[in-house]
Amino acid sequence: MQQAATTTKGRRTTEVGRVRTRSVVAASVVALTLALTACTGGARVQPEAAERSIVSAVDDTTATIGGHWKVYSEPTAESCTEAADDGLTYTYILMQDGPRTDPAKAVAAIEQLWKDRGITTERYRSGAADPILGIRGRGGPATSMDFRADARRFSVVGVSECAEGSAVEERRRQSTSSPTP
Repeated sequence: MQQAATTTKGRRTTEVGRVRTRSVVAASVVALTLALTACTGGARVQPEAAERSIVSAVDDTTATIGGHWKVYSEPTAESCTEAADDGLTYTYILMQDGPRTDPAKAVAAIEQLWKDRGITTERYRSGAADPILGIRGRGGPATSMDFRADARRFSVVGVSECAEGSAVEERRRQSTSSPTP
């Protein structure tokens, strides 16, 4: 009789274990789906809106710091995923050599600006003796934003929300519509 109780109890434990395993697997699938949807931008915007939005976010960031900024990379279409035709984002990069603003003050100003725009922020610093300060952001008008503040150079990198279309087709369209010198 004691053996039957152990067996019944063992079965209950096994059934509870299976339910827990299934729950963990189901939660993992939901989390993965949400993560992939966030990366690929479930509700996509039009390419022009995504480009305008990231240009505005980067330009507002540089205006907050002031000074002269150089375009390192014009807004460039990139794929949202590994598949070339599964949406596109725009990456836009500006740099400022020899900034006159204190890096710590610049990071604080950008953090406030981005939070005001609905961008979730996270500060970071390099491990060097003379650390490079920075702040990363996600959300709002951007898939990701990055501001690096070093006494020698500041940089801003913005990646737009995922938009409808193909990065390959968008780059092809842009190259044929660009005037040649």
